[in-house]
Amino acid sequence: MSGPRRRLAAALLAAAGLLGAAGVSACSVSASVSASASASGAAPAATTQHAASPANLSCAWPSTVGVQTANRIVPDSAAAYWVQPIVATGNAVYRLSGRFPDARYFSLSVYTPQEGTFTSHGAGSSLPDYRIAANQGSVNPWQSRGTAGGAYTVTIQAGAGAGQRNVLPMPPGTSPAHPGYLVYRVYLPAATSLPAIPLPSISISHGSTTERLGQCPSRTAGVWPPASSPASAASPATAPPTRVFFEPSLTKLGALVTNADASYLEAYFATPPAGDVVVITARAPTTPSGSHPSVWPDLADNMRYWSMCVAAGVAKIPTVANRLPGGKTDYGCRDDDSTAVDAAGNYSYVLGSESQRAAISAVRDATFLPFQTGSTARFYVVLLRNLLVSSGFSHSPLAITKTGDPAAATAAMGPYYPQIRTCPLATVVKDGMSAC
Repeated sequence: MSGPRRRLAAALLAAAGLLGAAGVSACSVSASVSASASASGAAPAATTQHAASPANLSCAWPSTVGVQTANRIVPDSAAAYWVQPIVATGNAVYRLSGRFPDARYFSLSVYTPQEGTFTSHGAGSSLPDYRIAANQGSVNPWQSRGTAGGAYTVTIQAGAGAGQRNVLPMPPGTSPAHPGYLVYRVYLPAATSLPAIPLPSISISHGSTTERLGQCPSRTAGVWPPASSPASAASPATAPPTRVFFEPSLTKLGALVTNADASYLEAYFATPPAGDVVVITARAPTTPSGSHPSVWPDLADNMRYWSMCVAAGVAKIPTVANRLPGGKTDYGCRDDDSTAVDAAGNYSYVLGSESQRAAISAVRDATFLPFQTGSTARFYVVLLRNLLVSSGFSHSPLAITKTGDPAAATAAMGPYYPQIRTCPLATVVKDGMSAC
């Protein structure tokens, strides 16, 4: 891998697990990220409302990041993310009181100022939905059949250890100038606007004193990622890649803000000549369908969620976002529910320009993914996400132990390894995907 491409990959894959969309699915949401969502859960007995000031950590959830607010490092347009700075001062305990969202997946993760997720006394710093216990009288719909909306309480505290229920460790090395971060992730929410997604309330206890943070009246992209992180900026490679194949994300080069529940494959390809398209094919993993909770693990499904996203190889590596007639925006991501699968269980993405959309969409079993309208990018980046892979499924990117070797990757993932190639659109339209 070339030096420029390695630097790009480090920045890209350091943040690909975090940066999600302020929306629901491709071109389905136009909600303003400045709208505030109502908190759920019981309030502490003694509370103090703070004025909003993200710089001094005095309000709840000051930052929302994603394609609509900070489109960089290939955010997934089927997800929503909120970020809360946290500081381990004295014996501080952060308490989250929330409601299980109506969504395919959600999680709560704690990050150090610069090092990403961590482990303390055997306790990991991320809690996926199915591991969060419900409050008495409520049901976690990822643990038992039920509907969303049940209550839960999670604490963040020093001294957290393995086996403690609904407890996350406090990040080490924090200060007001260099806080740690709490990230609330929601993938494929049933709601079609941000205000409809409930955010947990946050209270901070110092001994016998408890302060409840008021919801921030506006949310910016300035809190996350930290200015010193690889995710805060990205520099694309200066030339298109000479090798075009999918390989695992380079997590060893930068683990900051990655999702502990996710694994990735990335590919780079030169912008094709006019009239050509890029075709990506593979076997589709099985997942739960729809945008509602379901009991997990489920032996019938390979993973909880997967998606394919394409980003322009320009500064900040933004996910493709094309304004369509009528005011909607088509983001360059397709989640598993938005991907066509043929009778054999395979998907076929066809990447082309908006002017090629109609012809591509008419091809049987093809799923259109757009190039950036008006872009001068010399190359594109494609990212495959696998989320919460089942322990019984051995063909995800986690199975690949050797980078830079497509034969080894194919052997590890079998038919689930994506094959990428370029061919004339006329060939695809006339003879189908098998002719490419």
